[in-house]
Formats: sequence, structure tokens, C-alpha cells
Amino acid sequence: MFYLSAIPKPLFILFFIWPSSIFAAQLTLNDVLNAALEIHQQDNKQNLLKGKIEQPSDSWFASPPTVGLLYMHNQQSLGSKETEISLNLAIKSRLQTDIDQQLKSTAPLIQRHALQQQALFLSGLIRFTIWEYKLEYVYREQAQQKLKVLNRLLSHYEQLEQAGNTPSYLTLLVKQERIQVQLALLTHQNRTQTLLAQYTELTGLHALPDNTNETVYNKNLDVLNMHPDVQALDAIWQLNIALLNGASNHAKPWNLSIFAKQNETAGITDKQIGLGVEIPLSVGNNYTATQYNEFIAAQSQYAMEKKQTQQLIRQSISDAAAQLEISKTRQTLLNQSLQITQKLQPTLDKLLTSNITDQEWILRRTLEIVEIQGQYAINQINLAKNIATLNQAAGKSL
Repeated sequence: MFYLSAIPKPLFILFFIWPSSIFAAQLTLNDVLNAALEIHQQDNKQNLLKGKIEQPSDSWFASPPTVGLLYMHNQQSLGSKETEISLNLAIKSRLQTDIDQQLKSTAPLIQRHALQQQALFLSGLIRFTIWEYKLEYVYREQAQQKLKVLNRLLSHYEQLEQAGNTPSYLTLLVKQERIQVQLALLTHQNRTQTLLAQYTELTGLHALPDNTNETVYNKNLDVLNMHPDVQALDAIWQLNIALLNGASNHAKPWNLSIFAKQNETAGITDKQIGLGVEIPLSVGNNYTATQYNEFIAAQSQYAMEKKQTQQLIRQSISDAAAQLEISKTRQTLLNQSLQITQKLQPTLDKLLTSNITDQEWILRRTLEIVEIQGQYAINQINLAKNIATLNQAAGKSL
């Protein structure tokens, strides 16, 4: 005899007890991110070595020094000979020196923002893979629970059929339902294996963190300006401004020339040394029309990209927050539904063992109980997943 009370405990209990063979309690989400970063930074280093250039030195020279040599010989018999050698030095202006220091500090800033962007990108991949795996894992557990119930129902209806107390189509319905569940189970088993392989390729790890729940980002922060994508745009724009200032007339170098000259005329030798300085004078506009137009175009492009990026961030946060509220509402309703099904179990137990003719109705209600338990567990996963999605949209890495 089969009783509904024999149905396994609700699946949501499994949410807190993940198998130790796959989920490691001592592993954290930050550990997973660091493992993924280490793998991808090694790839980045190999790519950088192919195009590596030396860092600029703190030199006062705007360009390499040049040496000039001049020799002139008059073709007449008493003609003169003139020899001149010069050393030309392009000395950076004060403005150019300041710009170089700014550029020197901007480069590490851009690299740091790039690393933050990479960490956020990898965090998104890790979050997606982990939560999809957990969802598929619960789907698989739900299918296995259904199979247990269907096998018991099948045994129960086969006994009733042999005794002539129920029509044979009920047994066929249970068998057909069992085949559908077995097909779904096969899909979920394959999906969990695929996701675990993707996770290992991404992080180099074979275990997932046992605790993957996150806290919602601090909503008091200025997310639209602190997001790594926005900060990266700001840093690149600061670099462009510095480069533009470096092309202005005020930044042009001072040219210092040291001369040594020797004249020979009618046996008389005259030696001279001299020093020349060429200082650029800024008159009128500091930029050419081309430079000005390039600046306006770059400024417009930066403003547009920043506005679009912030709009996408705002929209992503709004969508994720809406999904989180939906999941909370669903959880409340599913909790109520779960309580109702638990109250219905004793009644369905009695109906199942009675002579009621509508056994198919009892069959459907029985499967609904298992389905509601599964929905409750799945929605718990989605609740935590929605928080992770919200953090991802806000630019919070693991």
C-alpha cells in the first residue's frame, strides 16, 4: 500500500546540504575569483611579452641629442677653411615635464581599472556557471524525487490492476510520466556535467564553494561613477587630455645648442665656442585647428560612451532588482502553497486507499506535491542568484 506520507522530504532542505564531493566548505567565492584571475593573468603576461616595450625614463630630453658637423673649404689658394661641430639638446618644457609625470601616474591607473574590469568579467562568468550548476543540480534532484514517487505509484496501481480495482490506463499514465521524467533527468545530468567542466576550465578548480550566497551591494555608493567600466573610460579620457596638452605650443621643447667652431684664414686660426638657446613663444591659440577638432570629436565620443555605459548599468540594476522582488514574492506564495500541500497529504492518503473512481485526479495531485517542493527549492536558488546578478550589474566583483 502506498501513502503520500512516504514522499521524500521537501527539496528545499537539500539547499543547505550540498554534496561534499562537489562543494567544498573551506572554499570561498573570492578564492574562486583569484584562481580564475591567476589563469588569465598568465595568458595576459604571455601576450604582453610579445609586444613588450621599455618604460620611458625620467629624462629632461624631449628627444635624443643630435650632433651636427659642418666643414667648408674655400677653393681659392688663400681661401679659408671653416669647421663647426654642434651638440643639439631638446630640453623638455616645464609643462611637458608635468604632463609626463601625469602620464606616468595615469598608466598604472588604467592598468588597475583594466584588472578591475577583468575581475568583474570573470566574476560574471563564475556567478553564471555556479548558479546554473546549482539550478541544474536541484532540477536533477527534483527529477529523482519524482522517479521515486512514480515508481511507488506504479507498484501501487499495478497491484490494484491485478486485483481488478483500477483500470489499466492509470498504469500506462504513470509509465508515460516516468519516461518523461527520465528524459528530463538525462538532460539535467548532462547539463550539470557540462557546467562543471566549464567551471573547471574557467578556474582550474574541481570543487565549488559550499556557500555562494552574497550580500547586496551598498546602495549608498555612487555606482554609476564607481563602476569599473565607467572608471576605465574616465582614466582613458584623462590620458587623452594629457596627450592633447602635450601637443600644445606651451609644451614644445627648448632647444639648447653648444657650438665649437674653427676658422683658418691665411695662416691665422680662429677658434670659437658658443651657446645658443631657442625658446618657443606661444602666440595666439595654443592648438591648431586639427588638434582642436580632434579634441572636440574625442570629447563627444567620451561623453556619449560614458552616458551609454551608465544607462546600461542603470538598466541592468533595475532589471536585476525587479527580478529579485519577483523571486521574493514567488517565495512567499510558494511557501503558502507548500504549507497547503502538507495539509492535503493526509486527505490524499485516504483517497488513494479508498474506492474513489477518479484515481487520475489523485495521481496528478500527488505529482503536484513533488512539483511544488521542487519549485520552492528552485526559487530559493533564484533568490540568491538574483542577488548575485544585482551585484554584477552594480560592478561588484566576487
